[in-house]
Amino acid sequence: MNIEITVPAWTESEAEEGFIANWFASDGATVRAGEVLGELMVEKATIEISAPQDGTIQNIRLQRGDVVKPGMVIAELAPTGEAAAATTTPSASSASGTATAPAEADFVPASPVARRLARELGVDLTRVTPARGQRITEDDVRRVAATVSGPVGTMSPPAAATPPLGAGEALTGRRKVIAERMLNSMQTSAQLTLTTEVAADELVAARERAQASLGLTYTDLLAWIVIRALRQHPAMNATLDGDRLRVHDAIHLGLAVAVPDGLVVPVVRDGGSLTLEQLAARSRELTERARANASAPAELSGSTFSLTSLGFYEIDAFTPILNAPEVGILGIGRIHEAVVPQEGKVVIGQVMTLSLTFDHRAVDGAPAAAFLQTVKHLVESRETYAEVR
Repeated sequence: MNIEITVPAWTESEAEEGFIANWFASDGATVRAGEVLGELMVEKATIEISAPQDGTIQNIRLQRGDVVKPGMVIAELAPTGEAAAATTTPSASSASGTATAPAEADFVPASPVARRLARELGVDLTRVTPARGQRITEDDVRRVAATVSGPVGTMSPPAAATPPLGAGEALTGRRKVIAERMLNSMQTSAQLTLTTEVAADELVAARERAQASLGLTYTDLLAWIVIRALRQHPAMNATLDGDRLRVHDAIHLGLAVAVPDGLVVPVVRDGGSLTLEQLAARSRELTERARANASAPAELSGSTFSLTSLGFYEIDAFTPILNAPEVGILGIGRIHEAVVPQEGKVVIGQVMTLSLTFDHRAVDGAPAAAFLQTVKHLVESRETYAEVR
């Protein structure tokens, strides 16, 4: 009897729907127990769909880009040694006239990480031979990339990754999710942005002191400062869902991280209970997992305030978009030298611009400005960094 391969539950996330980000198997393909058949995207996190046992894939009903809910049947598996069931069930894609799963001859068994790396490095997977087993790994892709174009990282992205000028291309996958959320955020909230210039000399000095010993980044220090400011201004540590405003005791800080196909926001939970060193370690772990597309759904949901930075790209100030249902997000600009007045003299100092976007439905201008002022004063004060050695 065939076994149904269903969409797994994602109890750690509040999302009701996800979508098929990738589907690697094809009708008639022989798979082994535990082999990854596809990837499901929920809350910008990836969940792997694996074969429950050895067998043959049959009756694929869902394809890449299809919206799914837990329990939906994706395909069937005829266990090895049992008579194959008739594959007469039409797939949703074939019924609608869209492309079905690729023929087995076109399917190349490779891990999800290997597929993503191959796309980034422009490696044709049909030219890659697994060093061990039957499935192409990340190491196999890097080996081929190195022999074709020298050290890994010197290859240009594949030309096919950019559509021809004037060509239309539908938004799919993570890009589609991001587009829908950004539009929803702008349409359902009253967003206003405040900016302030901050003297960053003490911040720079603290980071230089602790970079070697703790490996701190500017974002680590600013996240630590923002958490302190949120304790003083709890109204900013809130979410607004419909007409229900909830001010949170725990500070769950979202950190925007750029990934090749968009943006994700891993969440540092209970940031107010962490030391600076613990906060930095947790942020580093979450960021690395996000960039490897290995975040769990729970790591990308439940934030109560967010940070986002474009300083690396030499951007001074920008307008962050709220990460709904949060009521506040702080944008961090670049740190650069500027002529500044100091005790009646003109000197060269380090400055940066902070941009606070808030939901005016939940927070008025004065309390939002007071929060931003507190962040500014904490950044500028030498006492803030007394414990940073």
